[in-house]
Amino acid sequence: MLDAAVNRVQHEGLRLDYANIELEDLIRIAGVPRSTVFRIWPDRIAFIADLVRTLFERDPGFDTGFDEQTRQLLDQVVEMGAHASSDEERQGMLRDTLRVAVAHNMQTVENTVAWRAYRTMCAALVSGDVPGGAGIRTLLVEIEARYLDRMAEIYGGLNAAFGLRMRDGVTERDLALAIMAMIDGMSDHSRIDPAAVDTPRVVALGPEGTREWHLAGVAIAGIYTSFTESAG
Repeated sequence: MLDAAVNRVQHEGLRLDYANIELEDLIRIAGVPRSTVFRIWPDRIAFIADLVRTLFERDPGFDTGFDEQTRQLLDQVVEMGAHASSDEERQGMLRDTLRVAVAHNMQTVENTVAWRAYRTMCAALVSGDVPGGAGIRTLLVEIEARYLDRMAEIYGGLNAAFGLRMRDGVTERDLALAIMAMIDGMSDHSRIDPAAVDTPRVVALGPEGTREWHLAGVAIAGIYTSFTESAG
């Protein structure tokens, strides 16, 4: 059942009203006993919750926080940061890391099935037009908690490599939540006006001079600066 549903979402997406996830239709496609299906999932909302959870668990970028290419980039820069000779050099490396990683990850994440399903369920929760709102909220809290915990670990590693610490009153998890919320909003607006969001900005954020930045990268650099300070 889940394999059949995942295949459908991969080809059609998850509709806001879940109209393309009908249990009877999927039972026919999967060729499984109807009685067994309804013993496991008493209604469609219970099935959709397991479906979305499955989409995330099958996404290799979910538990790692980033797609593989971005993750490799971060690992390389963390290693380089550990050998930087000054705070200024580490800050410049961090800015370049954010500049490259965010531009790449914005495009990669937007194209994943799990991310699109997550955004659809968020929209469904806000609209209030679909049944199972409490179950949707519980599922989204679970998914976000796992993701934020993982991202907090990653930001903790970046902070250690670049000689930073969190400012008093905020944590790595707060940083992860602020960045996730910004990315969510940026991604939503990109669907409305892609040029306004995705057109590169040429801007100097440090002594290394002007670089091409994705707007989300500029925003994340600002968030990172606001949430952290030199550990020295």
